[in-house]
Amino acid sequence: VRLEAVCRQAQDTEAKLKTQLEELLIEAEKVKPRREDIESLFYSDQGWGTWEQDFRRCWSANAKAASSLPKELRPLQASVLLPSYQRSGAFLCSESPLAAFLPDFASAEECAQLIELGFRTCRRHNEDAQEMQRTGEASAEVLRGVATASLEVSRLSGADKLLMQEMQQRVATLTGIPIHGQEINPFLKFDQPAQGAHVPGDGDDMSIGLHLDVNGGFPHCVCSVILYLNEVESGGRTVFPCAETPNAHGEEEACCRALGEVLAGAGHTHTSHSAVAEALGEQAAELVRRANGRLAGLRVVPRRGAALCFFTLRPEGAEGCESFGPDPASWHGGAAVAGRLGKWTLQIFKEVPISHRCGGPAEEARYIESLRQRLLQAATVMATID
Repeated sequence: VRLEAVCRQAQDTEAKLKTQLEELLIEAEKVKPRREDIESLFYSDQGWGTWEQDFRRCWSANAKAASSLPKELRPLQASVLLPSYQRSGAFLCSESPLAAFLPDFASAEECAQLIELGFRTCRRHNEDAQEMQRTGEASAEVLRGVATASLEVSRLSGADKLLMQEMQQRVATLTGIPIHGQEINPFLKFDQPAQGAHVPGDGDDMSIGLHLDVNGGFPHCVCSVILYLNEVESGGRTVFPCAETPNAHGEEEACCRALGEVLAGAGHTHTSHSAVAEALGEQAAELVRRANGRLAGLRVVPRRGAALCFFTLRPEGAEGCESFGPDPASWHGGAAVAGRLGKWTLQIFKEVPISHRCGGPAEEARYIESLRQRLLQAATVMATID
């Protein structure tokens, strides 16, 4: 009886300490820099200028081109993850990084509404911000116009708020990570076609470099969803140069993966950071140069309404789940858009909930692995059906 009482007391003490730790972590989240505060440093006082009218002149809300898809690794039964998604055609496009492509994740109407929200909320970046993102050989390229908005959904109103809540909930259900108060805000982004941009052959112009989604002080960003809101005429692909993909050029893939591992292993999260230039500038520039090519990696063409879900974090350690860290295969970036039509995306970042951080790195690593296995099992289910 006495032993049972001691055990109960120990359990109560553990629960109280865990609650206190969770409260401390929540307070710590409140004082760290917010993404919207960082983004505000990039903003220009310029309005949209001719960007909006140029886009509207070429854009049709109902137009959907027969754009190419990433190479399919194996089909994904997405309805296992997201019951409301009853469409066929979803698939895994990579296991390293773990990435899935879901056509028609959002309707044409939802995409058009999000673009209109973007025109009302996004602000252009200044030229200094654009210049800062160049890397190595890319410094000779033309500047690329960008406008962004970090959306605090609680401050939106009416139809905008309902739309964003629906998008957030859809992504939460897909990933298995509930919406929680400590997450990065959803992010709308517009990429203006680069004046004079040239995309040779099947290559890409990666003139703003590559990054990991833990970049900017978000070490618990486990996975991200990019929702493409419109088609583009040329360029604009999301490029993962270090990804393992079917039929990739073996030597080129090995070189890219080695470079990605060196950069991530040294703690770097963006190829344009000054710390990278000082320590591993040649390696960063080489990875960007290889990302410009077409021999290796995962390259996703913008397709209206399609979602790309990929994992940034993975478990680490000799025993499998002792800790966690960024997956070096998840280095990625957006290629320059060419032609007349700019590119709109909605980006939703999912962070590990505070409740799964309290037990330390091992507990967080196990949670990350459970999320990854959940996605992989949806592909296994589809393989069994086939």
